[in-house]
Amino acid sequence: MATINTQYQLVEHSDYWVVPLQGKTVTRCLVDHAFGLELWACEGTTTIRVEGGFVFQGSGGEYQLSPAHPTALGPALSTLGKTVAVAKVYKDGCLAVHFADGSTLSVKPDTAYEAWEIAGTGGLHIVCPPGGGLSIWQPARAENTL
Repeated sequence: MATINTQYQLVEHSDYWVVPLQGKTVTRCLVDHAFGLELWACEGTTTIRVEGGFVFQGSGGEYQLSPAHPTALGPALSTLGKTVAVAKVYKDGCLAVHFADGSTLSVKPDTAYEAWEIAGTGGLHIVCPPGGGLSIWQPARAENTL
């Protein structure tokens, strides 16, 4: 009997895709020329990297943030330990990560460069190219025989 592994497959809707991150927890925040969230699980790691401005909305309010100003990223560091409720990538290039506690991280496309990217286990890779839209590489649907 063959089964199809869809664990790392995106789910398409009319104007967005759901990224398979529901229930995963932010295990590390990364700050360099970008702001990153690492979600580690036994089956592998997924990283979300934001290279431009973004909005973080949490219990303390709404914050306009940018990795260009790393000392102001404090509110976004509160994502450490938060669990993803749903992550959506919109076909126009917007990214929205909703956490179980009601906080959100959202990114709009940038006209000059890649605004964000998601890279995960199994070959999943999504990039918002300059000007918006999406470039998507999905893992092949693997058939496993029992």
